[in-house]
Amino acid sequence: METYLTIKEAAELKGCSTQYLQRAALNGAIEAKKELNDKNRPQYLIPLSALDTKLQLKYQKSHGLELSEQQKTDGTQSKTIEELNEQQRNQVNTWLLIIENWQSYRNQYKGSKAEADKAYIALVSEKYPDIKITYDILQRKYNAIRKGDKVALADGRGYTRKGASSIPATVWDAFLYYYLDERQYPVKKCYEYTKLWTREEQPHLLEQIPSYATFCRHIENDITEGLKTLGRYGEKAFKDRYAPYIKRLYDNMESNEWWIADNHTFDVMTTDGKTTHRLYLTAFMDARSGILTGIYVTNNPSSQATLIALRKGIMEYGIPANIYVDNGREFLTFDVGGLGHRQKKSTKDKFTPPPVFERLGIKMTNAIVRNAKAKIIERRFLDLKNSISRLFETFTGGNVLEKPESLKTILKSGRIPNDIDFTKQIEMIVKYYFNRDVYNGAVAKDKGKPKQQVYEENLLHKRVAEESELNLMLMRSSKAQTVGRRGVHLTVSGQRIDYFSKELLDMQGKKVYYRYDPDNIGEIRIYDLEDRYLMTVPADNTAICEYGASKEEVSAAMHKVKEYESIVKKSLKAKKALVLGKHTALDLVLREVERNKEISITPANPVITIQRADESLPEAVGGSTRANVDIDRMIHSAERRKKQKG
Repeated sequence: METYLTIKEAAELKGCSTQYLQRAALNGAIEAKKELNDKNRPQYLIPLSALDTKLQLKYQKSHGLELSEQQKTDGTQSKTIEELNEQQRNQVNTWLLIIENWQSYRNQYKGSKAEADKAYIALVSEKYPDIKITYDILQRKYNAIRKGDKVALADGRGYTRKGASSIPATVWDAFLYYYLDERQYPVKKCYEYTKLWTREEQPHLLEQIPSYATFCRHIENDITEGLKTLGRYGEKAFKDRYAPYIKRLYDNMESNEWWIADNHTFDVMTTDGKTTHRLYLTAFMDARSGILTGIYVTNNPSSQATLIALRKGIMEYGIPANIYVDNGREFLTFDVGGLGHRQKKSTKDKFTPPPVFERLGIKMTNAIVRNAKAKIIERRFLDLKNSISRLFETFTGGNVLEKPESLKTILKSGRIPNDIDFTKQIEMIVKYYFNRDVYNGAVAKDKGKPKQQVYEENLLHKRVAEESELNLMLMRSSKAQTVGRRGVHLTVSGQRIDYFSKELLDMQGKKVYYRYDPDNIGEIRIYDLEDRYLMTVPADNTAICEYGASKEEVSAAMHKVKEYESIVKKSLKAKKALVLGKHTALDLVLREVERNKEISITPANPVITIQRADESLPEAVGGSTRANVDIDRMIHSAERRKKQKG
């Protein structure tokens, strides 16, 4: 009679997560039968025979069951995952992922299974060029998983290193010297260089050099992916690629331990009174709870928008320990998060100031390129679209199929929300509606709770900073400059603003860098290349007024000005609808926002840690020496130049 185990029992026996086993059963990666439990809910049961021999023996021994002679023999001959070497365990994990994704790809593919297999093999072969992948191999690995024989996924079932001694040790070391180089020589060239080296240094070994195929086999079997990445792509790529995924042990994760940053285009048409467009959201999400901590609605994603959103998040929720970002330029800016993988070899030894994340004590991790599992926030943005963007009449949909037929009529009627009102509504909806929505993440015990409550309950440590010091740490930085006769300069809108003082001119010929606040470019803070503060230097005020500010700075200034203006009047039709008691979904959500404002969530009692800047603000900052920058004049000058160029 067959013995069946629950998902939980099988997971404990295998030493894996219940989520993994549930997925494997659902995708058919492991044999299982589906039935209703005593609560009339579907559950999977896994036959003991579907597990490998070692696990069957373990279960039978733990339950006092008698073993057959065949089982005893099998038990002495079988190996477990723990007995494999690191290389083989990595191979097992890779194949488990490949097979799991294969089954999912097949199920979602609209064409035939044969077409799906062909397309999938092409995709996976591009991602894993060093692994031979055919339909027969996929099927063989799939069958091994179904039988519970994960060990069969490792290359070299006999656990021998074929040809291990066929390459002389010194020759193999020479090959690695060329192969594990960031110049990324092709394997054939490394093979060629190795033979040339041997001819020069060890000629007696020349005849012992095996074929090119042997070296390729050794690369696959003897060089781990981690070592390969470190040697050929550098330390930064190694850290980024092999850092723990955010999708890891959520149960042990604290609030503010990981924030995930990304940008989202609203599927809503808005207007600034002149043009109709779609705005962007720069957002930081707490990975543990799913709440959006810092948000900023902007015309265009930028590094400055990133810092504004980060500042807002820190002011309300504290400083995160880690930030997980994609590979956008707005995050990988030299003075914000650092260049990451975008850093060129030619700039590695050049001076770069400490980026903002580093000053705040935040560790930045880059998403792996083309790794969908790392893009957690993108799935949360889908929730954002469904729960927020659809509220507005001018919802455009995410694609042609989602685009409402009534959109064209609504746009012609002029019932378009203005940017200012839209921004204010988004901020309130995120705080009092989206963040109060029910948690539906990976931690089962928290399902059904408001996300804000999940955040508070798991906030054990909180780092904070005084606003003045936070502003100091969020300042933008320049690259190294040599002090000239006109001091140093900042280039905005293609024009140059000089910053000079007698004290700075005394440093002519020396290299420095400066930090500045984009909201106040009337002065800058000068530092030496050892990051020591030297002085605060004012700008040529005339030059600022004449040249204007950068696009980012002008846009931010315009945003502030527009907050005090009433651009678009309320629609008469909308007023009538309210009178008649017809409430739109947006109206209902905004009313829920007002109700939620009155409901307070008991804050957590975390251990508070003060994040301090590594320097103090001098008296010059905020004092009488601060240059008075006329923002309105800057904007007027910028617009005048634009018209003149046109």
